[in-house]
Amino acid sequence: MNFAFSGLFWGAIVVLIGLTIILNGVLGIRIPIIRLVFGLLLIYWGISLLVGVSFRRTSGATAFNETELKGEASGKQDVLFGKATIDLTGIQLKPGVNRYEVNTVFGASVIRLNPATPAKVVVSSAFGGVRMPDGSNVAFGENTWRSPTFKEDSAYLFVKAAVVFGGTEIEAK
Repeated sequence: MNFAFSGLFWGAIVVLIGLTIILNGVLGIRIPIIRLVFGLLLIYWGISLLVGVSFRRTSGATAFNETELKGEASGKQDVLFGKATIDLTGIQLKPGVNRYEVNTVFGASVIRLNPATPAKVVVSSAFGGVRMPDGSNVAFGENTWRSPTFKEDSAYLFVKAAVVFGGTEIEAK
């Protein structure tokens, strides 16, 4: 739990204590700060266990911020409480299947594909929304989209996107 030792954590604690003092002094509202902090830590820990990412900034994770990045032929991006725009339009395919995975939880992601690149996109959504390049939408369940140049027996990009309580848009322009 490196998050508990970060500046973000202690900054949030100081702000909460200050807000508690102001609310108590001005409006007479009492907020149990210790219970609130303990509850927030439990929520953080639970989400970290479920999603498998921490709130630290790593190259494959977007948490509590907005990023734009150019993807490679294979990789993984996790989006948690943030927004990521992943541009896969300029990738160079390697022989075989080139896998790219995007997991979006309580956030938004945009995946840009080149329509000339052979691609197969498999999305799954639970309590979220996914808009595919052909205009179809997925709110709950799974769907597959293939680019016009896709051939199973040649090199192609395989994008696996999972969305939980969030939204993903896949563009082929």
